[in-house]
Amino acid sequence: MASSNTRMIQMMVWVKIAVLQKTYLLTGYAMSTMITYLTSVWKLNLTDAAAVVNVYAGAVAVMPLGMLFVVDTVIGNYWLIILSGCAYTMGFFLLTMSTPPVLYIATGTCGAYEAECIGKVQKILFYTALPLIALGASGRFMVRAFREEQLIKPLLEGTKKMKFFTLSVCPKKVRLLSFQILVSTLVLGTTAYLKPWSLRFGFPAIFTLLATITLLTSTIRPHKAQRNLFTREEIRSILRMSPICIFLIPIGVVSSLGNTYFTEQASKMNHRVGSLKVSVLFLIVPRSLVRKWFSQSKYCANKIITPRIGISLSMALAILCCITAALVENRRLGVVKRHGLLNKPDETVPMTMLWLLPQFLLIGGVSGLSEKCIALFYTDVVLHWPKIEKDVDTQAKDKPNSKEKNIKSPMEQANETLKPTEKNDEDPNQAKQETKSTEKDGEGHIDPDRAKQKSKRQYIEFFVDALEGMGNIGSVVLVYVVGEIKPTWFQETVNRSHLDNYYWTLAALTAANLILFIPVIFYLLKSKKFTALFA
Repeated sequence: MASSNTRMIQMMVWVKIAVLQKTYLLTGYAMSTMITYLTSVWKLNLTDAAAVVNVYAGAVAVMPLGMLFVVDTVIGNYWLIILSGCAYTMGFFLLTMSTPPVLYIATGTCGAYEAECIGKVQKILFYTALPLIALGASGRFMVRAFREEQLIKPLLEGTKKMKFFTLSVCPKKVRLLSFQILVSTLVLGTTAYLKPWSLRFGFPAIFTLLATITLLTSTIRPHKAQRNLFTREEIRSILRMSPICIFLIPIGVVSSLGNTYFTEQASKMNHRVGSLKVSVLFLIVPRSLVRKWFSQSKYCANKIITPRIGISLSMALAILCCITAALVENRRLGVVKRHGLLNKPDETVPMTMLWLLPQFLLIGGVSGLSEKCIALFYTDVVLHWPKIEKDVDTQAKDKPNSKEKNIKSPMEQANETLKPTEKNDEDPNQAKQETKSTEKDGEGHIDPDRAKQKSKRQYIEFFVDALEGMGNIGSVVLVYVVGEIKPTWFQETVNRSHLDNYYWTLAALTAANLILFIPVIFYLLKSKKFTALFA
């Protein structure tokens, strides 16, 4: 009886966490089309609309780094997710209320989706909603740690429980996962074809409210916050690598194109695929899948592709993405001019949006590959360098009369430690058992040192997201500077702008960044004189 109750409780917890995760898909799609809402309803010019979206995306990517510190030191995962869920719900309700048809009687404005129907009250509601939604969206990064805290960690504490989880929960989990995928597809598909913006924003508000209430009424037990902070040596290692961030931020600038200019171009093109009319979701979903595939690729995790090579490849993909986008945009502008659509921004350009699919796929690869490899690079720096530095210091003290060239720098030793190794003929099951055994100490509890390392890796992952967020914000500055130098490149609408020139500029800047990055990452970091500058 007790085991059946435990099984039911675990299943309910798993379902509630899964519902919360699927809710983020719906809200993510609603925000991914925000630039279209701002240009078509608010009639903001292209650069202002892109600036709003990029600042929002930058805040969503930067805030989790600070929120993780709050989780580890103050409130824990559960209460942070509850607070972020409340912020998410309130933000989307305010966003829904900011649409013209909702409060037009109370505010004395019109109810059409036109710029003249956006009054002062609607603007206040909108700009109040965005920070709340950004706060709620930042909390979604804690869901994975929360799931492990509630399900995986307790099950690792005993062999019988692990066996029970494997045999009893997983088959039902697979069936539930299939059901969730079906429901998510139906909900996203339905939302994608909703034309009223009040419904597009209203659906996420309802779903986030239900998901938050579900968590509040659950049997989930909050875990206490743990102070998993970095040591002095690890902080030195991070600061030492801070100059490398200058070369990584441009990757975020290119990634910011996906939710801004690419989406705006797609919204003005022909959405028909054969006889079927599809939404922009037809481009957004493949981009997300490619990003997820690259971020979970085993080639990087197994060091088949080293982090430094992976980062360089992501920059090369960014260059290819910008070149592809420039060529496609040049063709699109040619179609616009031939059909006399320069001054008709609301007319559909007779060119299928599938022309944009390659650049959407490439930008997904850029984001996913850079996210994975930058995280691995900084993980090596934080978790390996302090130990290797101690070995270097010990080696120098033990051999004071030895030649300096025989003492290898920390980066050189890290490279040797992290070189790809050939696969051996060991039993894979035995390797898995050894891996599991290292997660627990002699009494069957989770090893605190291993848990601390896992927490540090999570900090590094959020740090990488923050770099991409800084790239989103940096793109606003870059567009402003380019717009001041070349005013004709950014006009009121996408049809009158020359985004192809901007894409070519981004390709050139990214290529220059790659040329400077290669000698720094492959040669200078091996020099003890260079690393000593940041000691």
